[in-house]
Amino acid sequence: MAKTPFKKLGSVEILSAHLNGIQHAVNNMEDVLGMKTAPKAGVQLLPYTDMPDPGLRYRIYEGPDNNWLYDPEPVIKRNGQIVSPSEYELQAEYGAVVFHVQQQASDVITADYTHITNQSAKMEQVDSQHAALEARVVALEQNGGGGGGGSFLAYLVKHYPGTYRSHGISPQNNATGVAVLANSIDIFPFVAHETIICDMMGGQVSAAVSGGLTSFAVYTDNNGYPGTLIAQTGAVDCSTTGWKEAAFTTGPVTLQAGNYWIGRFCNAALSFHGLSPAGINPVPSAPPLGSDNINNSNGLGAGVGGIRYALAFGNGAFPETFPAVGDGPQYLERNAYGSPWIRRKP
Repeated sequence: MAKTPFKKLGSVEILSAHLNGIQHAVNNMEDVLGMKTAPKAGVQLLPYTDMPDPGLRYRIYEGPDNNWLYDPEPVIKRNGQIVSPSEYELQAEYGAVVFHVQQQASDVITADYTHITNQSAKMEQVDSQHAALEARVVALEQNGGGGGGGSFLAYLVKHYPGTYRSHGISPQNNATGVAVLANSIDIFPFVAHETIICDMMGGQVSAAVSGGLTSFAVYTDNNGYPGTLIAQTGAVDCSTTGWKEAAFTTGPVTLQAGNYWIGRFCNAALSFHGLSPAGINPVPSAPPLGSDNINNSNGLGAGVGGIRYALAFGNGAFPETFPAVGDGPQYLERNAYGSPWIRRKP
């Protein structure tokens, strides 16, 4: 960490250069901290009256606050009347006014000014973010997902511009050859930890089908369940293996920090790379394991990671509002998920 090499001066004459260095250092700290300001009006200034020479008394007036600003310019008043700046020298940084001539002992000198306070906008921002992070950690510890937010580690995996993220903390596929059903939508909880602009979605096809098509979409969250369609891609050719991606048909979308859902819609029984249950975002609205509306033929017991909706593919259009469980969709529990991915715009 860089530090100005101030030295002990000892018994030497203090020069203006010495003070200038200190003042410059203070200004640098103020810039870093983003100091806040506050206006004050009608503040009485007190005169210096302890000079041996009586003629020098009642010329220097000082307020209770230092660090006034020159802009907006302070207004000095004498007995309630504005004093012309030609009558005094303003030393706003020191909260002082020096009159050219002596004032009457009975004069009441006041000032309207804006001054720098002991509050930092930057520190308040840091405190707010820290409090939000602490609350998030508490929620995650209490309910194992904090309303669909995944694990605390998800906060530490940055969604950098130009990169893809999916429905968990892993920044890449960790499961391969995950079979998916034809004419079905699989949709998963996705968390944006900050405001992001997303422009594309995609997935890794590990087993292709001639004429295979897939489209992708992002939805709002409705109390731990998919809500309304935000945007979707066109249909992507999946007749060959490999990475498949497409842009949103309506252009890039802005996602504020919060919970969303990302989905994949297939017309054929394809296979995708994806994520294992370890580290994914659990479905917060899912019922206890073993419930009738959980799609699980294997008795996995690993937790519900998504929702599946059997629907004719047609042109690959997603429903504007995602239907409720019981109207077609089922909660989905698997030992691996053929995950869709969404890209933050470069």
